Parts: sequence; structure tokens; C-alpha cells
Amino acid sequence: MGRYSFFLAPFALLSSTSVIAQAAIQSAPAPSPSAKTDGADEKGADEKEVVVTGIRQSLAGALTAKRNAPQVIDAISAEDTGKFPDKNIAEALQRVTGVQLTRAGGEGSSITIRGADASLNRVEINGQTALSTSIAAAAGNGSNRQVDFRDLPTEFLSRVEVVKSATADMTEGGLGGTVRVITRRPFDTKDGYLAGSAQGIYNQLAKTADPRLALIGSKLFAHDTLGVLLSGTYEKRTIRYDQARTTGWRQVETVQPATPAAQNCLSGRNQARCVDVDKSGFGDFYPDIPRYIQSNEPTKRYALNGIVEWRPEPNFKAYVEGTFTRSDTRSDDQYLQIGTTQAVANGGIDTGSVAIADETARTVTFVNGLNAPSGLAVNYRSVIGSLNRRTFNGIAGSEWTLGRLTLSARGTYAKSRVFNNEVDLTATVSGRDALPWIKIDYSNPQQGPNIILPIDPTSTAGVNTLSAEARPRINRQREVGGKFDAEFKPESASIFQSFKAGVEARNLTSSSTFFNSVYTLNGVTGQTTRTQSGVTGTQILSTTTPAAMLGQIQSLLGAHATVGDGSFFRTGDLGFSGIDRWLNLGQPLADAIGVPDPYGSASPLDTYRVKEENIAGYLQTAVKADVGIDLSGVFGVRLAHTRTISYGSQSANNVITPVRYSGSYTVALPSANLRAEIIPNKLVLRATATDVLARPAPSQQAPNVRLDPVALTGSRGNPGLKPYRAWQYDLGAEYYMSRTDYVSLTGFRKDITSFIDTRIQEETINGQTYAISLPVNGTQHVTIQGFEAGAQVTFGFLPGLLHNLGTVLNYTYMHDSGYEGRDYFTRDKLPFPGVSHNSYNASLFYDDGHVAIRGSYNWRSRFLINAQDRGNNPSFGEAFGQFDASLSYVVNKHFSVFLEGVNLTDATRIEDANSIYRRNVIETYGRRVYFGIRGKL
Repeated sequence: MGRYSFFLAPFALLSSTSVIAQAAIQSAPAPSPSAKTDGADEKGADEKEVVVTGIRQSLAGALTAKRNAPQVIDAISAEDTGKFPDKNIAEALQRVTGVQLTRAGGEGSSITIRGADASLNRVEINGQTALSTSIAAAAGNGSNRQVDFRDLPTEFLSRVEVVKSATADMTEGGLGGTVRVITRRPFDTKDGYLAGSAQGIYNQLAKTADPRLALIGSKLFAHDTLGVLLSGTYEKRTIRYDQARTTGWRQVETVQPATPAAQNCLSGRNQARCVDVDKSGFGDFYPDIPRYIQSNEPTKRYALNGIVEWRPEPNFKAYVEGTFTRSDTRSDDQYLQIGTTQAVANGGIDTGSVAIADETARTVTFVNGLNAPSGLAVNYRSVIGSLNRRTFNGIAGSEWTLGRLTLSARGTYAKSRVFNNEVDLTATVSGRDALPWIKIDYSNPQQGPNIILPIDPTSTAGVNTLSAEARPRINRQREVGGKFDAEFKPESASIFQSFKAGVEARNLTSSSTFFNSVYTLNGVTGQTTRTQSGVTGTQILSTTTPAAMLGQIQSLLGAHATVGDGSFFRTGDLGFSGIDRWLNLGQPLADAIGVPDPYGSASPLDTYRVKEENIAGYLQTAVKADVGIDLSGVFGVRLAHTRTISYGSQSANNVITPVRYSGSYTVALPSANLRAEIIPNKLVLRATATDVLARPAPSQQAPNVRLDPVALTGSRGNPGLKPYRAWQYDLGAEYYMSRTDYVSLTGFRKDITSFIDTRIQEETINGQTYAISLPVNGTQHVTIQGFEAGAQVTFGFLPGLLHNLGTVLNYTYMHDSGYEGRDYFTRDKLPFPGVSHNSYNASLFYDDGHVAIRGSYNWRSRFLINAQDRGNNPSFGEAFGQFDASLSYVVNKHFSVFLEGVNLTDATRIEDANSIYRRNVIETYGRRVYFGIRGKL
């Protein structure tokens, strides 16, 4: 039976009514449109009608939707209008089984589902594609498909669903799953309402309290045939986080090389030529660009949602809706950054000062062997500017029921634009006289980089170079689509409950444009220079004596540079007490230098446009039969055709030329979802088998080249990429004790048979050889399998106050096999990216109808972030857990007050390069506290 044995096993198991459990939902959606909602369906014959409110109300709604859904769906819903259980969609979804969270500056930004990277999941807003706003000004950060949830306000939401098994009528594109963001609609209730909230947000690290306001209103007009819903939010947020980073770890050449690139010991293969202090036969790893970062990113977010829906007859509706989000961030990030690379024997390492653990330097002193501007360097760096994100989703559609036939059609338009207008200011100390040595000490409990300098980092002394670099990047995405569906429901006596067919077309255009220009005041040569993207060579703007230039640099710094506030890593655990303030640059200095205009020409090797044309059609049927148990299922097949056209540039023999590539593929995606109700309204078994895909990121398909001139590495896209493909299976059961209580267990398996891997190859670009990473369709067969267990219990059977307690628990185990990725240096086998073997969420709540208290701890084990990061090292996220809690009090039927805390345990987030002795990132972002009032009229 081979690969299909797992596909057939669920059906054999169901026929013998064995019990293997299904995945748990953690907290609470309102019923989905497909779910039954009448009281007779919501309770068993022996179950009394019980009115639930607050947290229990959302839990009950969740179970109703989950129990009746034909697919494997987990969900979270608002208890009432504007009362979503978390302030951030991603932070709410981390409490769903099989879902893990990625944070940015302490805020939940994206999720993985059962180990699938965030860019391999599909996100929809009311059924329409949500586009990515991922960006950074640095090379290699073009457009992808990862959706940032931070800009979508929770106040708009009715519920969020995580769909883990596909049906043929679903838009393809979710390898891990599909996240359905469902907003409130005007016909959710016949009673008009106006609801809102006003709250403050306190950030412990920033020591600021910021406002967040939300307002939503809905009303029916024209004898309840026309509904209008409008909502809007405003948020001001001071995002502050600190990082101690070691940008990369490198092996160092023992002999004096011709170029810094040779310090990789001939690409990490000739260990005999590496510095090997412990004489193990394997080269030691030494820190590459250790640095401290204080990030201050004040942000304003705005969002608007509007829906107009017309229902002149019960069998017809038409609607127009739109959602707009805007986020504006001002960056003021201050770096103390150390350059440790120099082309001298042993890389300048004082081998007598080195202590080694796990082939890694725990302490090392670098001796400066070169005069300025080469050799060791201390860089006081400031990243300033703005980051502006915009998204719009618009839908116009209708639905018409003619007897047993239902026709629906919709047109969609989505657009995103993100502009990172970044400016880098750098003041550099270099040369043997000013900087004779640098010591980095990692021998502390956190293995953090304790930077020890022979100079005062709060002084301008020794600064001999000053530069201002403008490097804006603009990413744009636009999708235009249309969808038509027809569903026919035969006579009720038939085993076939419905036949459904449809067609969908979507055209996506994604582009990324990068500009770059640098002014440099060089106190060594006395020159003022400019380099410009797309322009060959360096322009000399003026020349003076080195002494005069040094005087000008010191004058600029003396007038405009400041010193940090001394609160570096005031929260979290850094592992040591060292430098806590340094010379800060900023906007006044940038204005005094004069930021160069970068827009004369785009950087051709980092600018591209990708067009993707998709058309799909499907056939689907729903069946139901009484074979001693209530057996139902949804079966179908979806046929999808994709054509891509990629525009960009490539370099050969110092000549850059525009290029255009095209490609296409057609895939059939069958799906089967089977549900058996073994005990009516109590025990439900599920079995699914679905074929899914996820398309490559647009940046992976672009022919552009991105280069790191220091490490002599780079990457390029591959226009010929085919999508990820996977067969995925679920087999499980849910047992419902009441409207709010259940337990579940699910086994799942994902066979990824078409895989996008990375290959490294040497390429000569403009006369220099680079190690280029290239995405390719690999032949690996990766399997991710495991199980999800969950329980949701309210303690209404207990006496006194205990009667109001409840708990939600879930645990996910995952194991991967078949992935051929290996650590470039050690050759150790790597796990599949994104897979944490263990993760869990434990929540306890109390709700008596007036006072509600909830505490939740979420934890995930170690996982691979990237198989090849800087210098070809892998990067791992270390095990991480966070505790959040909330308290609310209902003043009366119109108002309630609340207090909520995020990261109350002040957890520290850590990344490493495949060893705790090679930590890349140690980050603290402190606690956040929300407080405010909600009202509804």
C-alpha cells in the first residue's frame, strides 16, 4: 500500500469504531456559518439548557463550531463585541494546539502551524488573501508571503479559525494550514449597538504609557434589510527592546590571507589551516561583529473596517466591505558594534588569551595588527528613519438561493505597501594607536558577549570616520481576484447532502525596489566621498588634510552626539554587568552631515518584480449516512494552474543586464474529510487526507542577486521554482462532556514530497568569487508527524467559589524525519526548520459573571530558525516560555474595566548557532501592562 497506507488507515479504523483523538481547541470561537446553532443541536438529550456568559460563553461557542465542522478546525472568538481574549491575533493563536509564535520586539507577529514556516501558511480576511508587509532595508529582505498580525486589530474580530485540513472549495496555498480572520458583520444581531474601549499600554522597558482607542457600531435599516457596520481603532505604542548579539561565528585562518574571505579556512573544509587553540583537529569559532542594540521604535497604528450588506429577501444578499490598516514607526536604534575581522596572521587573535568550550572561544583578545582604516573597529551606529506599512482588502459579492441551488460570486482587491526609509549613521574608531586591542568575554551564565574596550565608549575620542547611509526599500504587493461557486442540495433522503463546484482566478504582482547612497567623511585620507547604487565607483566630493577632517568629525560629534540613558538590559537576564551606555548618534547628526539622496538609481541586483497568475476550479460533494453511527464527509478535488513571470537583473563580466524568466505548473489537489459521531453529541471521530501546496516567496523566484561584500557570501532567487507539496493526514477523536467541556487527542502526519531547499555554489561577480545560496527544488521527502492533546474543563460540579473555575490545557508533540540539512561546519544533522518537538499551553480561569481572572503560560522547545544564517552557520531559537494574565470586572451591563499583563515573568529570548556557547541573540523586552474600560450601548 506504500505511501497511501496512512490515507486508508483512518477509514478502516472508523469502520471498527476505534477511538483515536482529535486536536484540541483552546479558546473560543462563535459558531461558524456552517455550524448548527439551534438549541437542540447544541445539547444532548440528557443535557439541560444552561445559560453561559463571559469566558464560558466563548468556550461553548467554540465547541459548537468545532463539533459540527466537517474539517479539523481550531478557533478563538470574542466573548462579546470588542472583547477578544488577547490584544494581538498572533498572541491569541499561540494558545491553539500545534501553533507556535514568532515575536518581533516582544509583540507576537507571525505563527507556524505544525512546524510549517509562517510564509507557508495562508491567511485570509473574510475569505480574501491577506498580503505580506514583511521588509527590512538590509539585503535579502525582499517580499515574501508571511503575514504580520500586529496591524490587524482584535476589536474588529468575531473569531479567528485555524483550519488544519483542506477542502476543495478552499483557496490553495496553506501547507501548514489556513488562518481565517473573520470580522463582525451587521446581521450578526438584529439589535443595533455601539461599543468601544479606551485603554493605556505601559511598557516596562520604555517606561511609557500609551493610548489605544477602539469604536465599533452596527445598525439595520430599511425594515431590517440593509445592515451597516463601521469600526475603527487607533493605537500609539512605544516599542522598546534590547539585544546583545553576536552577528555570526567564524573560523579564522592561521596564515596571513590575501583577503578577509580566506578566514573561513577555505570555506570551512580545510581545518588544518584554522586557528585551533585546543588542538582538537577542528577550527575554533570566534565572534564576528558582536554588538549591543537599544531599539526604540515608537509606532502609531490605525485601522478601519466597513461593511454594507443588503438582504431584501431571505434567499438573497449582496455586500461590499473593506479593511484598511496603517502603521507608522519611527526608528531610533542605537548600536555599539565591534569589527573583529582583519587580514593578518591568526586574524589578530592572541592565542594565549583564548579559553575554549565546544570548539568556541569563551574569552578572546584580538590584537590590532593594521593601521586605520583597516583592522579592528568600534562602530557607534544609529539606525534611524521610518517604517510605513499599508494594507487594503476590498470585497464585493452576492449570494442567491434558488430552491435547492445556491449561487455565490465575489470580486476581490488586495494591496499592501511597505516602505522602510532607513538611514544608517556610523562613527568609527580604528587603527592600532586608537584601538590596540579588543576583548570579548562569554564566560558568564548567559554566554553573552561582554565587550571590554581600551577606550571610553561614551567619548568621541579616536573616531576617525563618519558616514551617513540612506538605504530605503519599497515592497509592493497587489492581488486582484474573482470567485464563483454553485452548490446544489438534493432531496433530504439522498446520501449526498450537496454537490458544489466553482472557479477562482487570482493575479498577484509583487515587487521590491532598493536604493542606496553613502556619504563618508574619512579622517584618515581627508576625503569626503559618495557611493551610489547603480553608479560605478566612488565619487570624491572634496579633499582636505586628515587633521582638518578629524577636526570636522569631532566638531559634528561634539555638537550633535549624545550618550545613552544607561538602561541597557534593565530587564531580562544578560548574564553580566558591563557596558550600559555608549555614544549615541541620531537625527540631528544626520541633518548636520546631510543625508545623501539615494533615489538617482535603484540597486539593480536587489530590485525585482514577480507576476503570478493563478486559476483554479474544483468539484466537491458532502455526504451523510446512518450506518449505526452518524457518518458524514466532504470529498473533492481542486485543479490549480499557475504561471509566473519574473523580472530582475543579473551581473556577468562586470556588466549588469535586465532579465525576464517565465514558468508554469498545474497541480491536482484531492481532499477527504470524514466525521463519525459515535455517541450523539458526545464522541466524534475524525479522519482526513488532503493534498496541499504552498508557493515560493516572490523573493525566492526573483533573478536578483544579494551580496555580502565582507563575508563574500550572497544569495539569488530562482525563477524556475515549483511549489512545496505535501500530503497531510489527521486521525483523532473529541469527547464532549458538556457545552463547555471536552478532551481530545489527534495523530497527524505531513509528508512533504516537493521541497524547496538551499544549495551553495561559487559564482564570480564583478571579478570577485562569492559563495552564493540558491533556492532549488530538492528531492528530499520530509515527514512531520506527532500528536495534539487537549482538555477544556469547567468545575461547575465543585462547591462555593471553586464552582467558577475552569482550565484549558493543550500539548503538541512533533517529530521530523527525512530532512537532509546539515550544519555547514560540524556536519551535524539539522531538524526541519520551525519544528519544536514539544510545546504546550496551560490556562486557568475564574469567572463568576462579574469578576473574570485568567492566567496562561505558553512554552515551546528548541527549534531551527534557518539552516544557513550569516557565515553559513545555522540559527536556532532556544526553548522559551511566557506567562500572561488578565483581570476584568463587569461594572454593569454597559461597562467593564480590565487589567492585563504580558510577559509577567520577564522572560529573555535567546537564539544560538547550534551551541549554547555560540549564542547569536539575547533579547529582553520587559513586561507590558494594559488597563482600561470597555463599553457597549
